Amino acid sequence: MAQSVLYKYFSDVEARSLQTGYSNGEMVSAILRLKRVMDSGNLPIKIAVLGDGGAGKSTFINTMRGVRSGDQGAAPVGGYEASVNPVGYPYPSLPNVQLWDLPPSNSLGFEMSRYLKQVQFESYDFYIIVSQSRFRESDGELSKKIQQQGKGFYYIRSKIDNDAFSMQMQGTDFGEGQRQIRQDCLNNFHRVSVEPPPIFLISGLEVTGYDFPKLQSALASDLQKIKSTAFRLAIPRMMQEIQRPRHKMLMWRIGLWALLTVPLGVLLAPRFPLFTAALFMVSGWVYLRRQLGVSERELGTLSGAVAKPVSQLKADMDRPSPRKWQVLVPQLLLGTVALGCTVAWCTGRDSLFHWPSVSPVPRWLCGAVPPMVLTFLFLKDSLDSRLRSDELLANSALD
Repeated sequence: MAQSVLYKYFSDVEARSLQTGYSNGEMVSAILRLKRVMDSGNLPIKIAVLGDGGAGKSTFINTMRGVRSGDQGAAPVGGYEASVNPVGYPYPSLPNVQLWDLPPSNSLGFEMSRYLKQVQFESYDFYIIVSQSRFRESDGELSKKIQQQGKGFYYIRSKIDNDAFSMQMQGTDFGEGQRQIRQDCLNNFHRVSVEPPPIFLISGLEVTGYDFPKLQSALASDLQKIKSTAFRLAIPRMMQEIQRPRHKMLMWRIGLWALLTVPLGVLLAPRFPLFTAALFMVSGWVYLRRQLGVSERELGTLSGAVAKPVSQLKADMDRPSPRKWQVLVPQLLLGTVALGCTVAWCTGRDSLFHWPSVSPVPRWLCGAVPPMVLTFLFLKDSLDSRLRSDELLANSALD
């Protein structure tokens, strides 16, 4: 099950308050509360440390935290590191940052898609891929998945002290050797169509040597950008969680409203299903618009708070979203049936249904089923569209 994003940034009381406020029509107030949290900079960050077994992930985490493998609370190393579940460790140098030691990508016997699901890959805000000796296939797969999310990562070539010793034994200049290693990493990222990340050559046993100080400095300087990016990427899911109670309530009302078409379609207007559907769809659409609309005054308040023109906020929230064929096809088919029944009656060509003789079941079905299903699908689509507009408005305001 996907972890809650809303409860990552807000306490239980605060999260429920946001949901209640949104259900009461306080859309702009909810967005401004999100903005205050984002502007505070006091955001929790989860950094996933990834790599094959034996790459030195756990040693790297311990060195970053200033602890040794035998210390209490240290990440287990060696043959004990292949835990099935990710384990988080606080990073004392940076507040609200946790380094998560993920199971080795080659240890669970899963294909990559199952591995990513097992470790809840998308729940992390930033990634550090640790690799030794060479660029591996799993490094390329992981980096592509990270890039698809729009998140950032570092790439670490660990145990560079072993490479340095090997170069010394071969009489190779270490500076030239480092350049070749970096270039090989860059070439491999280009080969898998990934924008190369910052690359660091380190030894997990030498915190002051090689690129370890540069890595620590880079993480400290990039932290605010990492926080900002992670929060912005989380906005759609946070909005969906804030909207969930109201969405559930409105879905119940849509279902009941669609059911009301049945008695009207059967008893009052069995020969005009298109009229029944149109009546309930239009009235339901007006109701949803009133329930979920944002007034000009509220947009003006939001515009002043985020220093963005009202026209821009409107343009962003009205941006059309792609329609799903799963919704369009049933609507078109049912609309065609309802139209056919109506035209048949109006033109006197309704012998198929034997109005009003023989069994009344065919005309009941024609009068009840198409309007009910068509009304439900149309209003559900309208509700999803209105909620999507609120998400887009939040994204625009917090961008």
